[in-house]
Amino acid sequence: MQLSDQDYASYIQRHARWNFAVNLADLTFYHLAMSFIFGATVLTLYASYLTSSAVLIGLVPTVQSLGFLLPQLLLSRQAEQCAHKKSLVVRISIVERLPYLWLALLILFVPQMPRGLSYAILLLSLFIGTGAGGVGAPAWKAMLSKVVPARQRSFMFGLSSALGSLLGLGGAWLSRHLLATYSYPRSFAYSFILCFAFQVVSFLCLTLNREPVRRPERAPLAAKEYWRRLPRVLGRNRNFRRYLAARALVILGTMGTAFYMIYATRRFAVPDAFAAELTMAALFSQALFTPLLGWLGDRKGNKWLLELSTMLRLASIALVFVSPGAIWLYGVFVLVYGATSAMSISGFAMSMEFCAPEDVPTFAALDGTINAIPTMLAPLLAGWLVDLGSGIGGAAGQGLGGFRIMFGVAAILTVLGYAAIRWLVKEPRHEAPGVGVSAAD
Repeated sequence: MQLSDQDYASYIQRHARWNFAVNLADLTFYHLAMSFIFGATVLTLYASYLTSSAVLIGLVPTVQSLGFLLPQLLLSRQAEQCAHKKSLVVRISIVERLPYLWLALLILFVPQMPRGLSYAILLLSLFIGTGAGGVGAPAWKAMLSKVVPARQRSFMFGLSSALGSLLGLGGAWLSRHLLATYSYPRSFAYSFILCFAFQVVSFLCLTLNREPVRRPERAPLAAKEYWRRLPRVLGRNRNFRRYLAARALVILGTMGTAFYMIYATRRFAVPDAFAAELTMAALFSQALFTPLLGWLGDRKGNKWLLELSTMLRLASIALVFVSPGAIWLYGVFVLVYGATSAMSISGFAMSMEFCAPEDVPTFAALDGTINAIPTMLAPLLAGWLVDLGSGIGGAAGQGLGGFRIMFGVAAILTVLGYAAIRWLVKEPRHEAPGVGVSAAD
């Protein structure tokens, strides 16, 4: 039933605390679930058992990111027109979670599967799971923009990441126990099972959202007309274009993240359990920093938060260069995931600030889909640089020349990204809302 404007505002206000709480729980348990298969440590380590190619190892985080980012425009038009976003989000979220279950079952019941086939199944499963999340992301963001007030969103993202990270410390400890106790591949199967279990809890929290029906006031566009106008949305919104370009440079600067664990293995000969210990360092960083980062994002702006992210990442790269022992990698991961948290919070919230609420699905989808390109290129470029320079340094350099080249390129791109954000992008919350797809004719 469609509510009047007054009843709609009253409903949102009456259920604001409830919706904040259930979305906080949803995100918290989702973060906990992913701690069991942490991408930069556990998943990367699992992939290294299946292939020795740095490019193919780098393809794992690429597929995860592409799966989430690339398909976001597919349902953005439907998300704008949908009167009840939650019903769409819930259906898609079921598909998002199932691949982690079947990965675990395949590893347990077909442990002798050829490694090339296991690698292909891993990529396909990750793409399906993250792809479903990407298809549903515009509707999910639109739902959040309805039920969570703008001045609480960054804090909610930050607090959920912190709580998920605190719980994830226990998850990482358990993951360490599994990696140290059970041999390959059974240890990874148990990690995937635990990931799926807590994703189910996250899903149940998602279904508890109280979202009122709200049909869009403007007439829906036909699919052909909607797609025809998308380039004009970019053409009419200069600040949004600059933001996308600056964010692309920042994303390219993250290229080294997927290779820190492989670097530690090759340089310091660390055991598999070290992957879980680095996960714990990353989660500790997120738990420590994200509530503060979310609070700062709400008050100082998400543009400022994105600038801070680039500085933290640059500091992490510098620390990698000078680290004389494996123990220094703990500090690297604290900085890297402080930067990742700041970038994640600003990314979730900032795309909502360039436009009016009814245009959030389109702007969020454009942000995700366009930034799929640098997200795809970053780890592949990193893997190519590592493989290309693997012989540089010889025995004395332990064959780490490629890593040093890659980290140097990442540092340059990070500096360029900071400069673009700092001096070319205006804080969107201080600007007039951008031109949406309905007005871009």
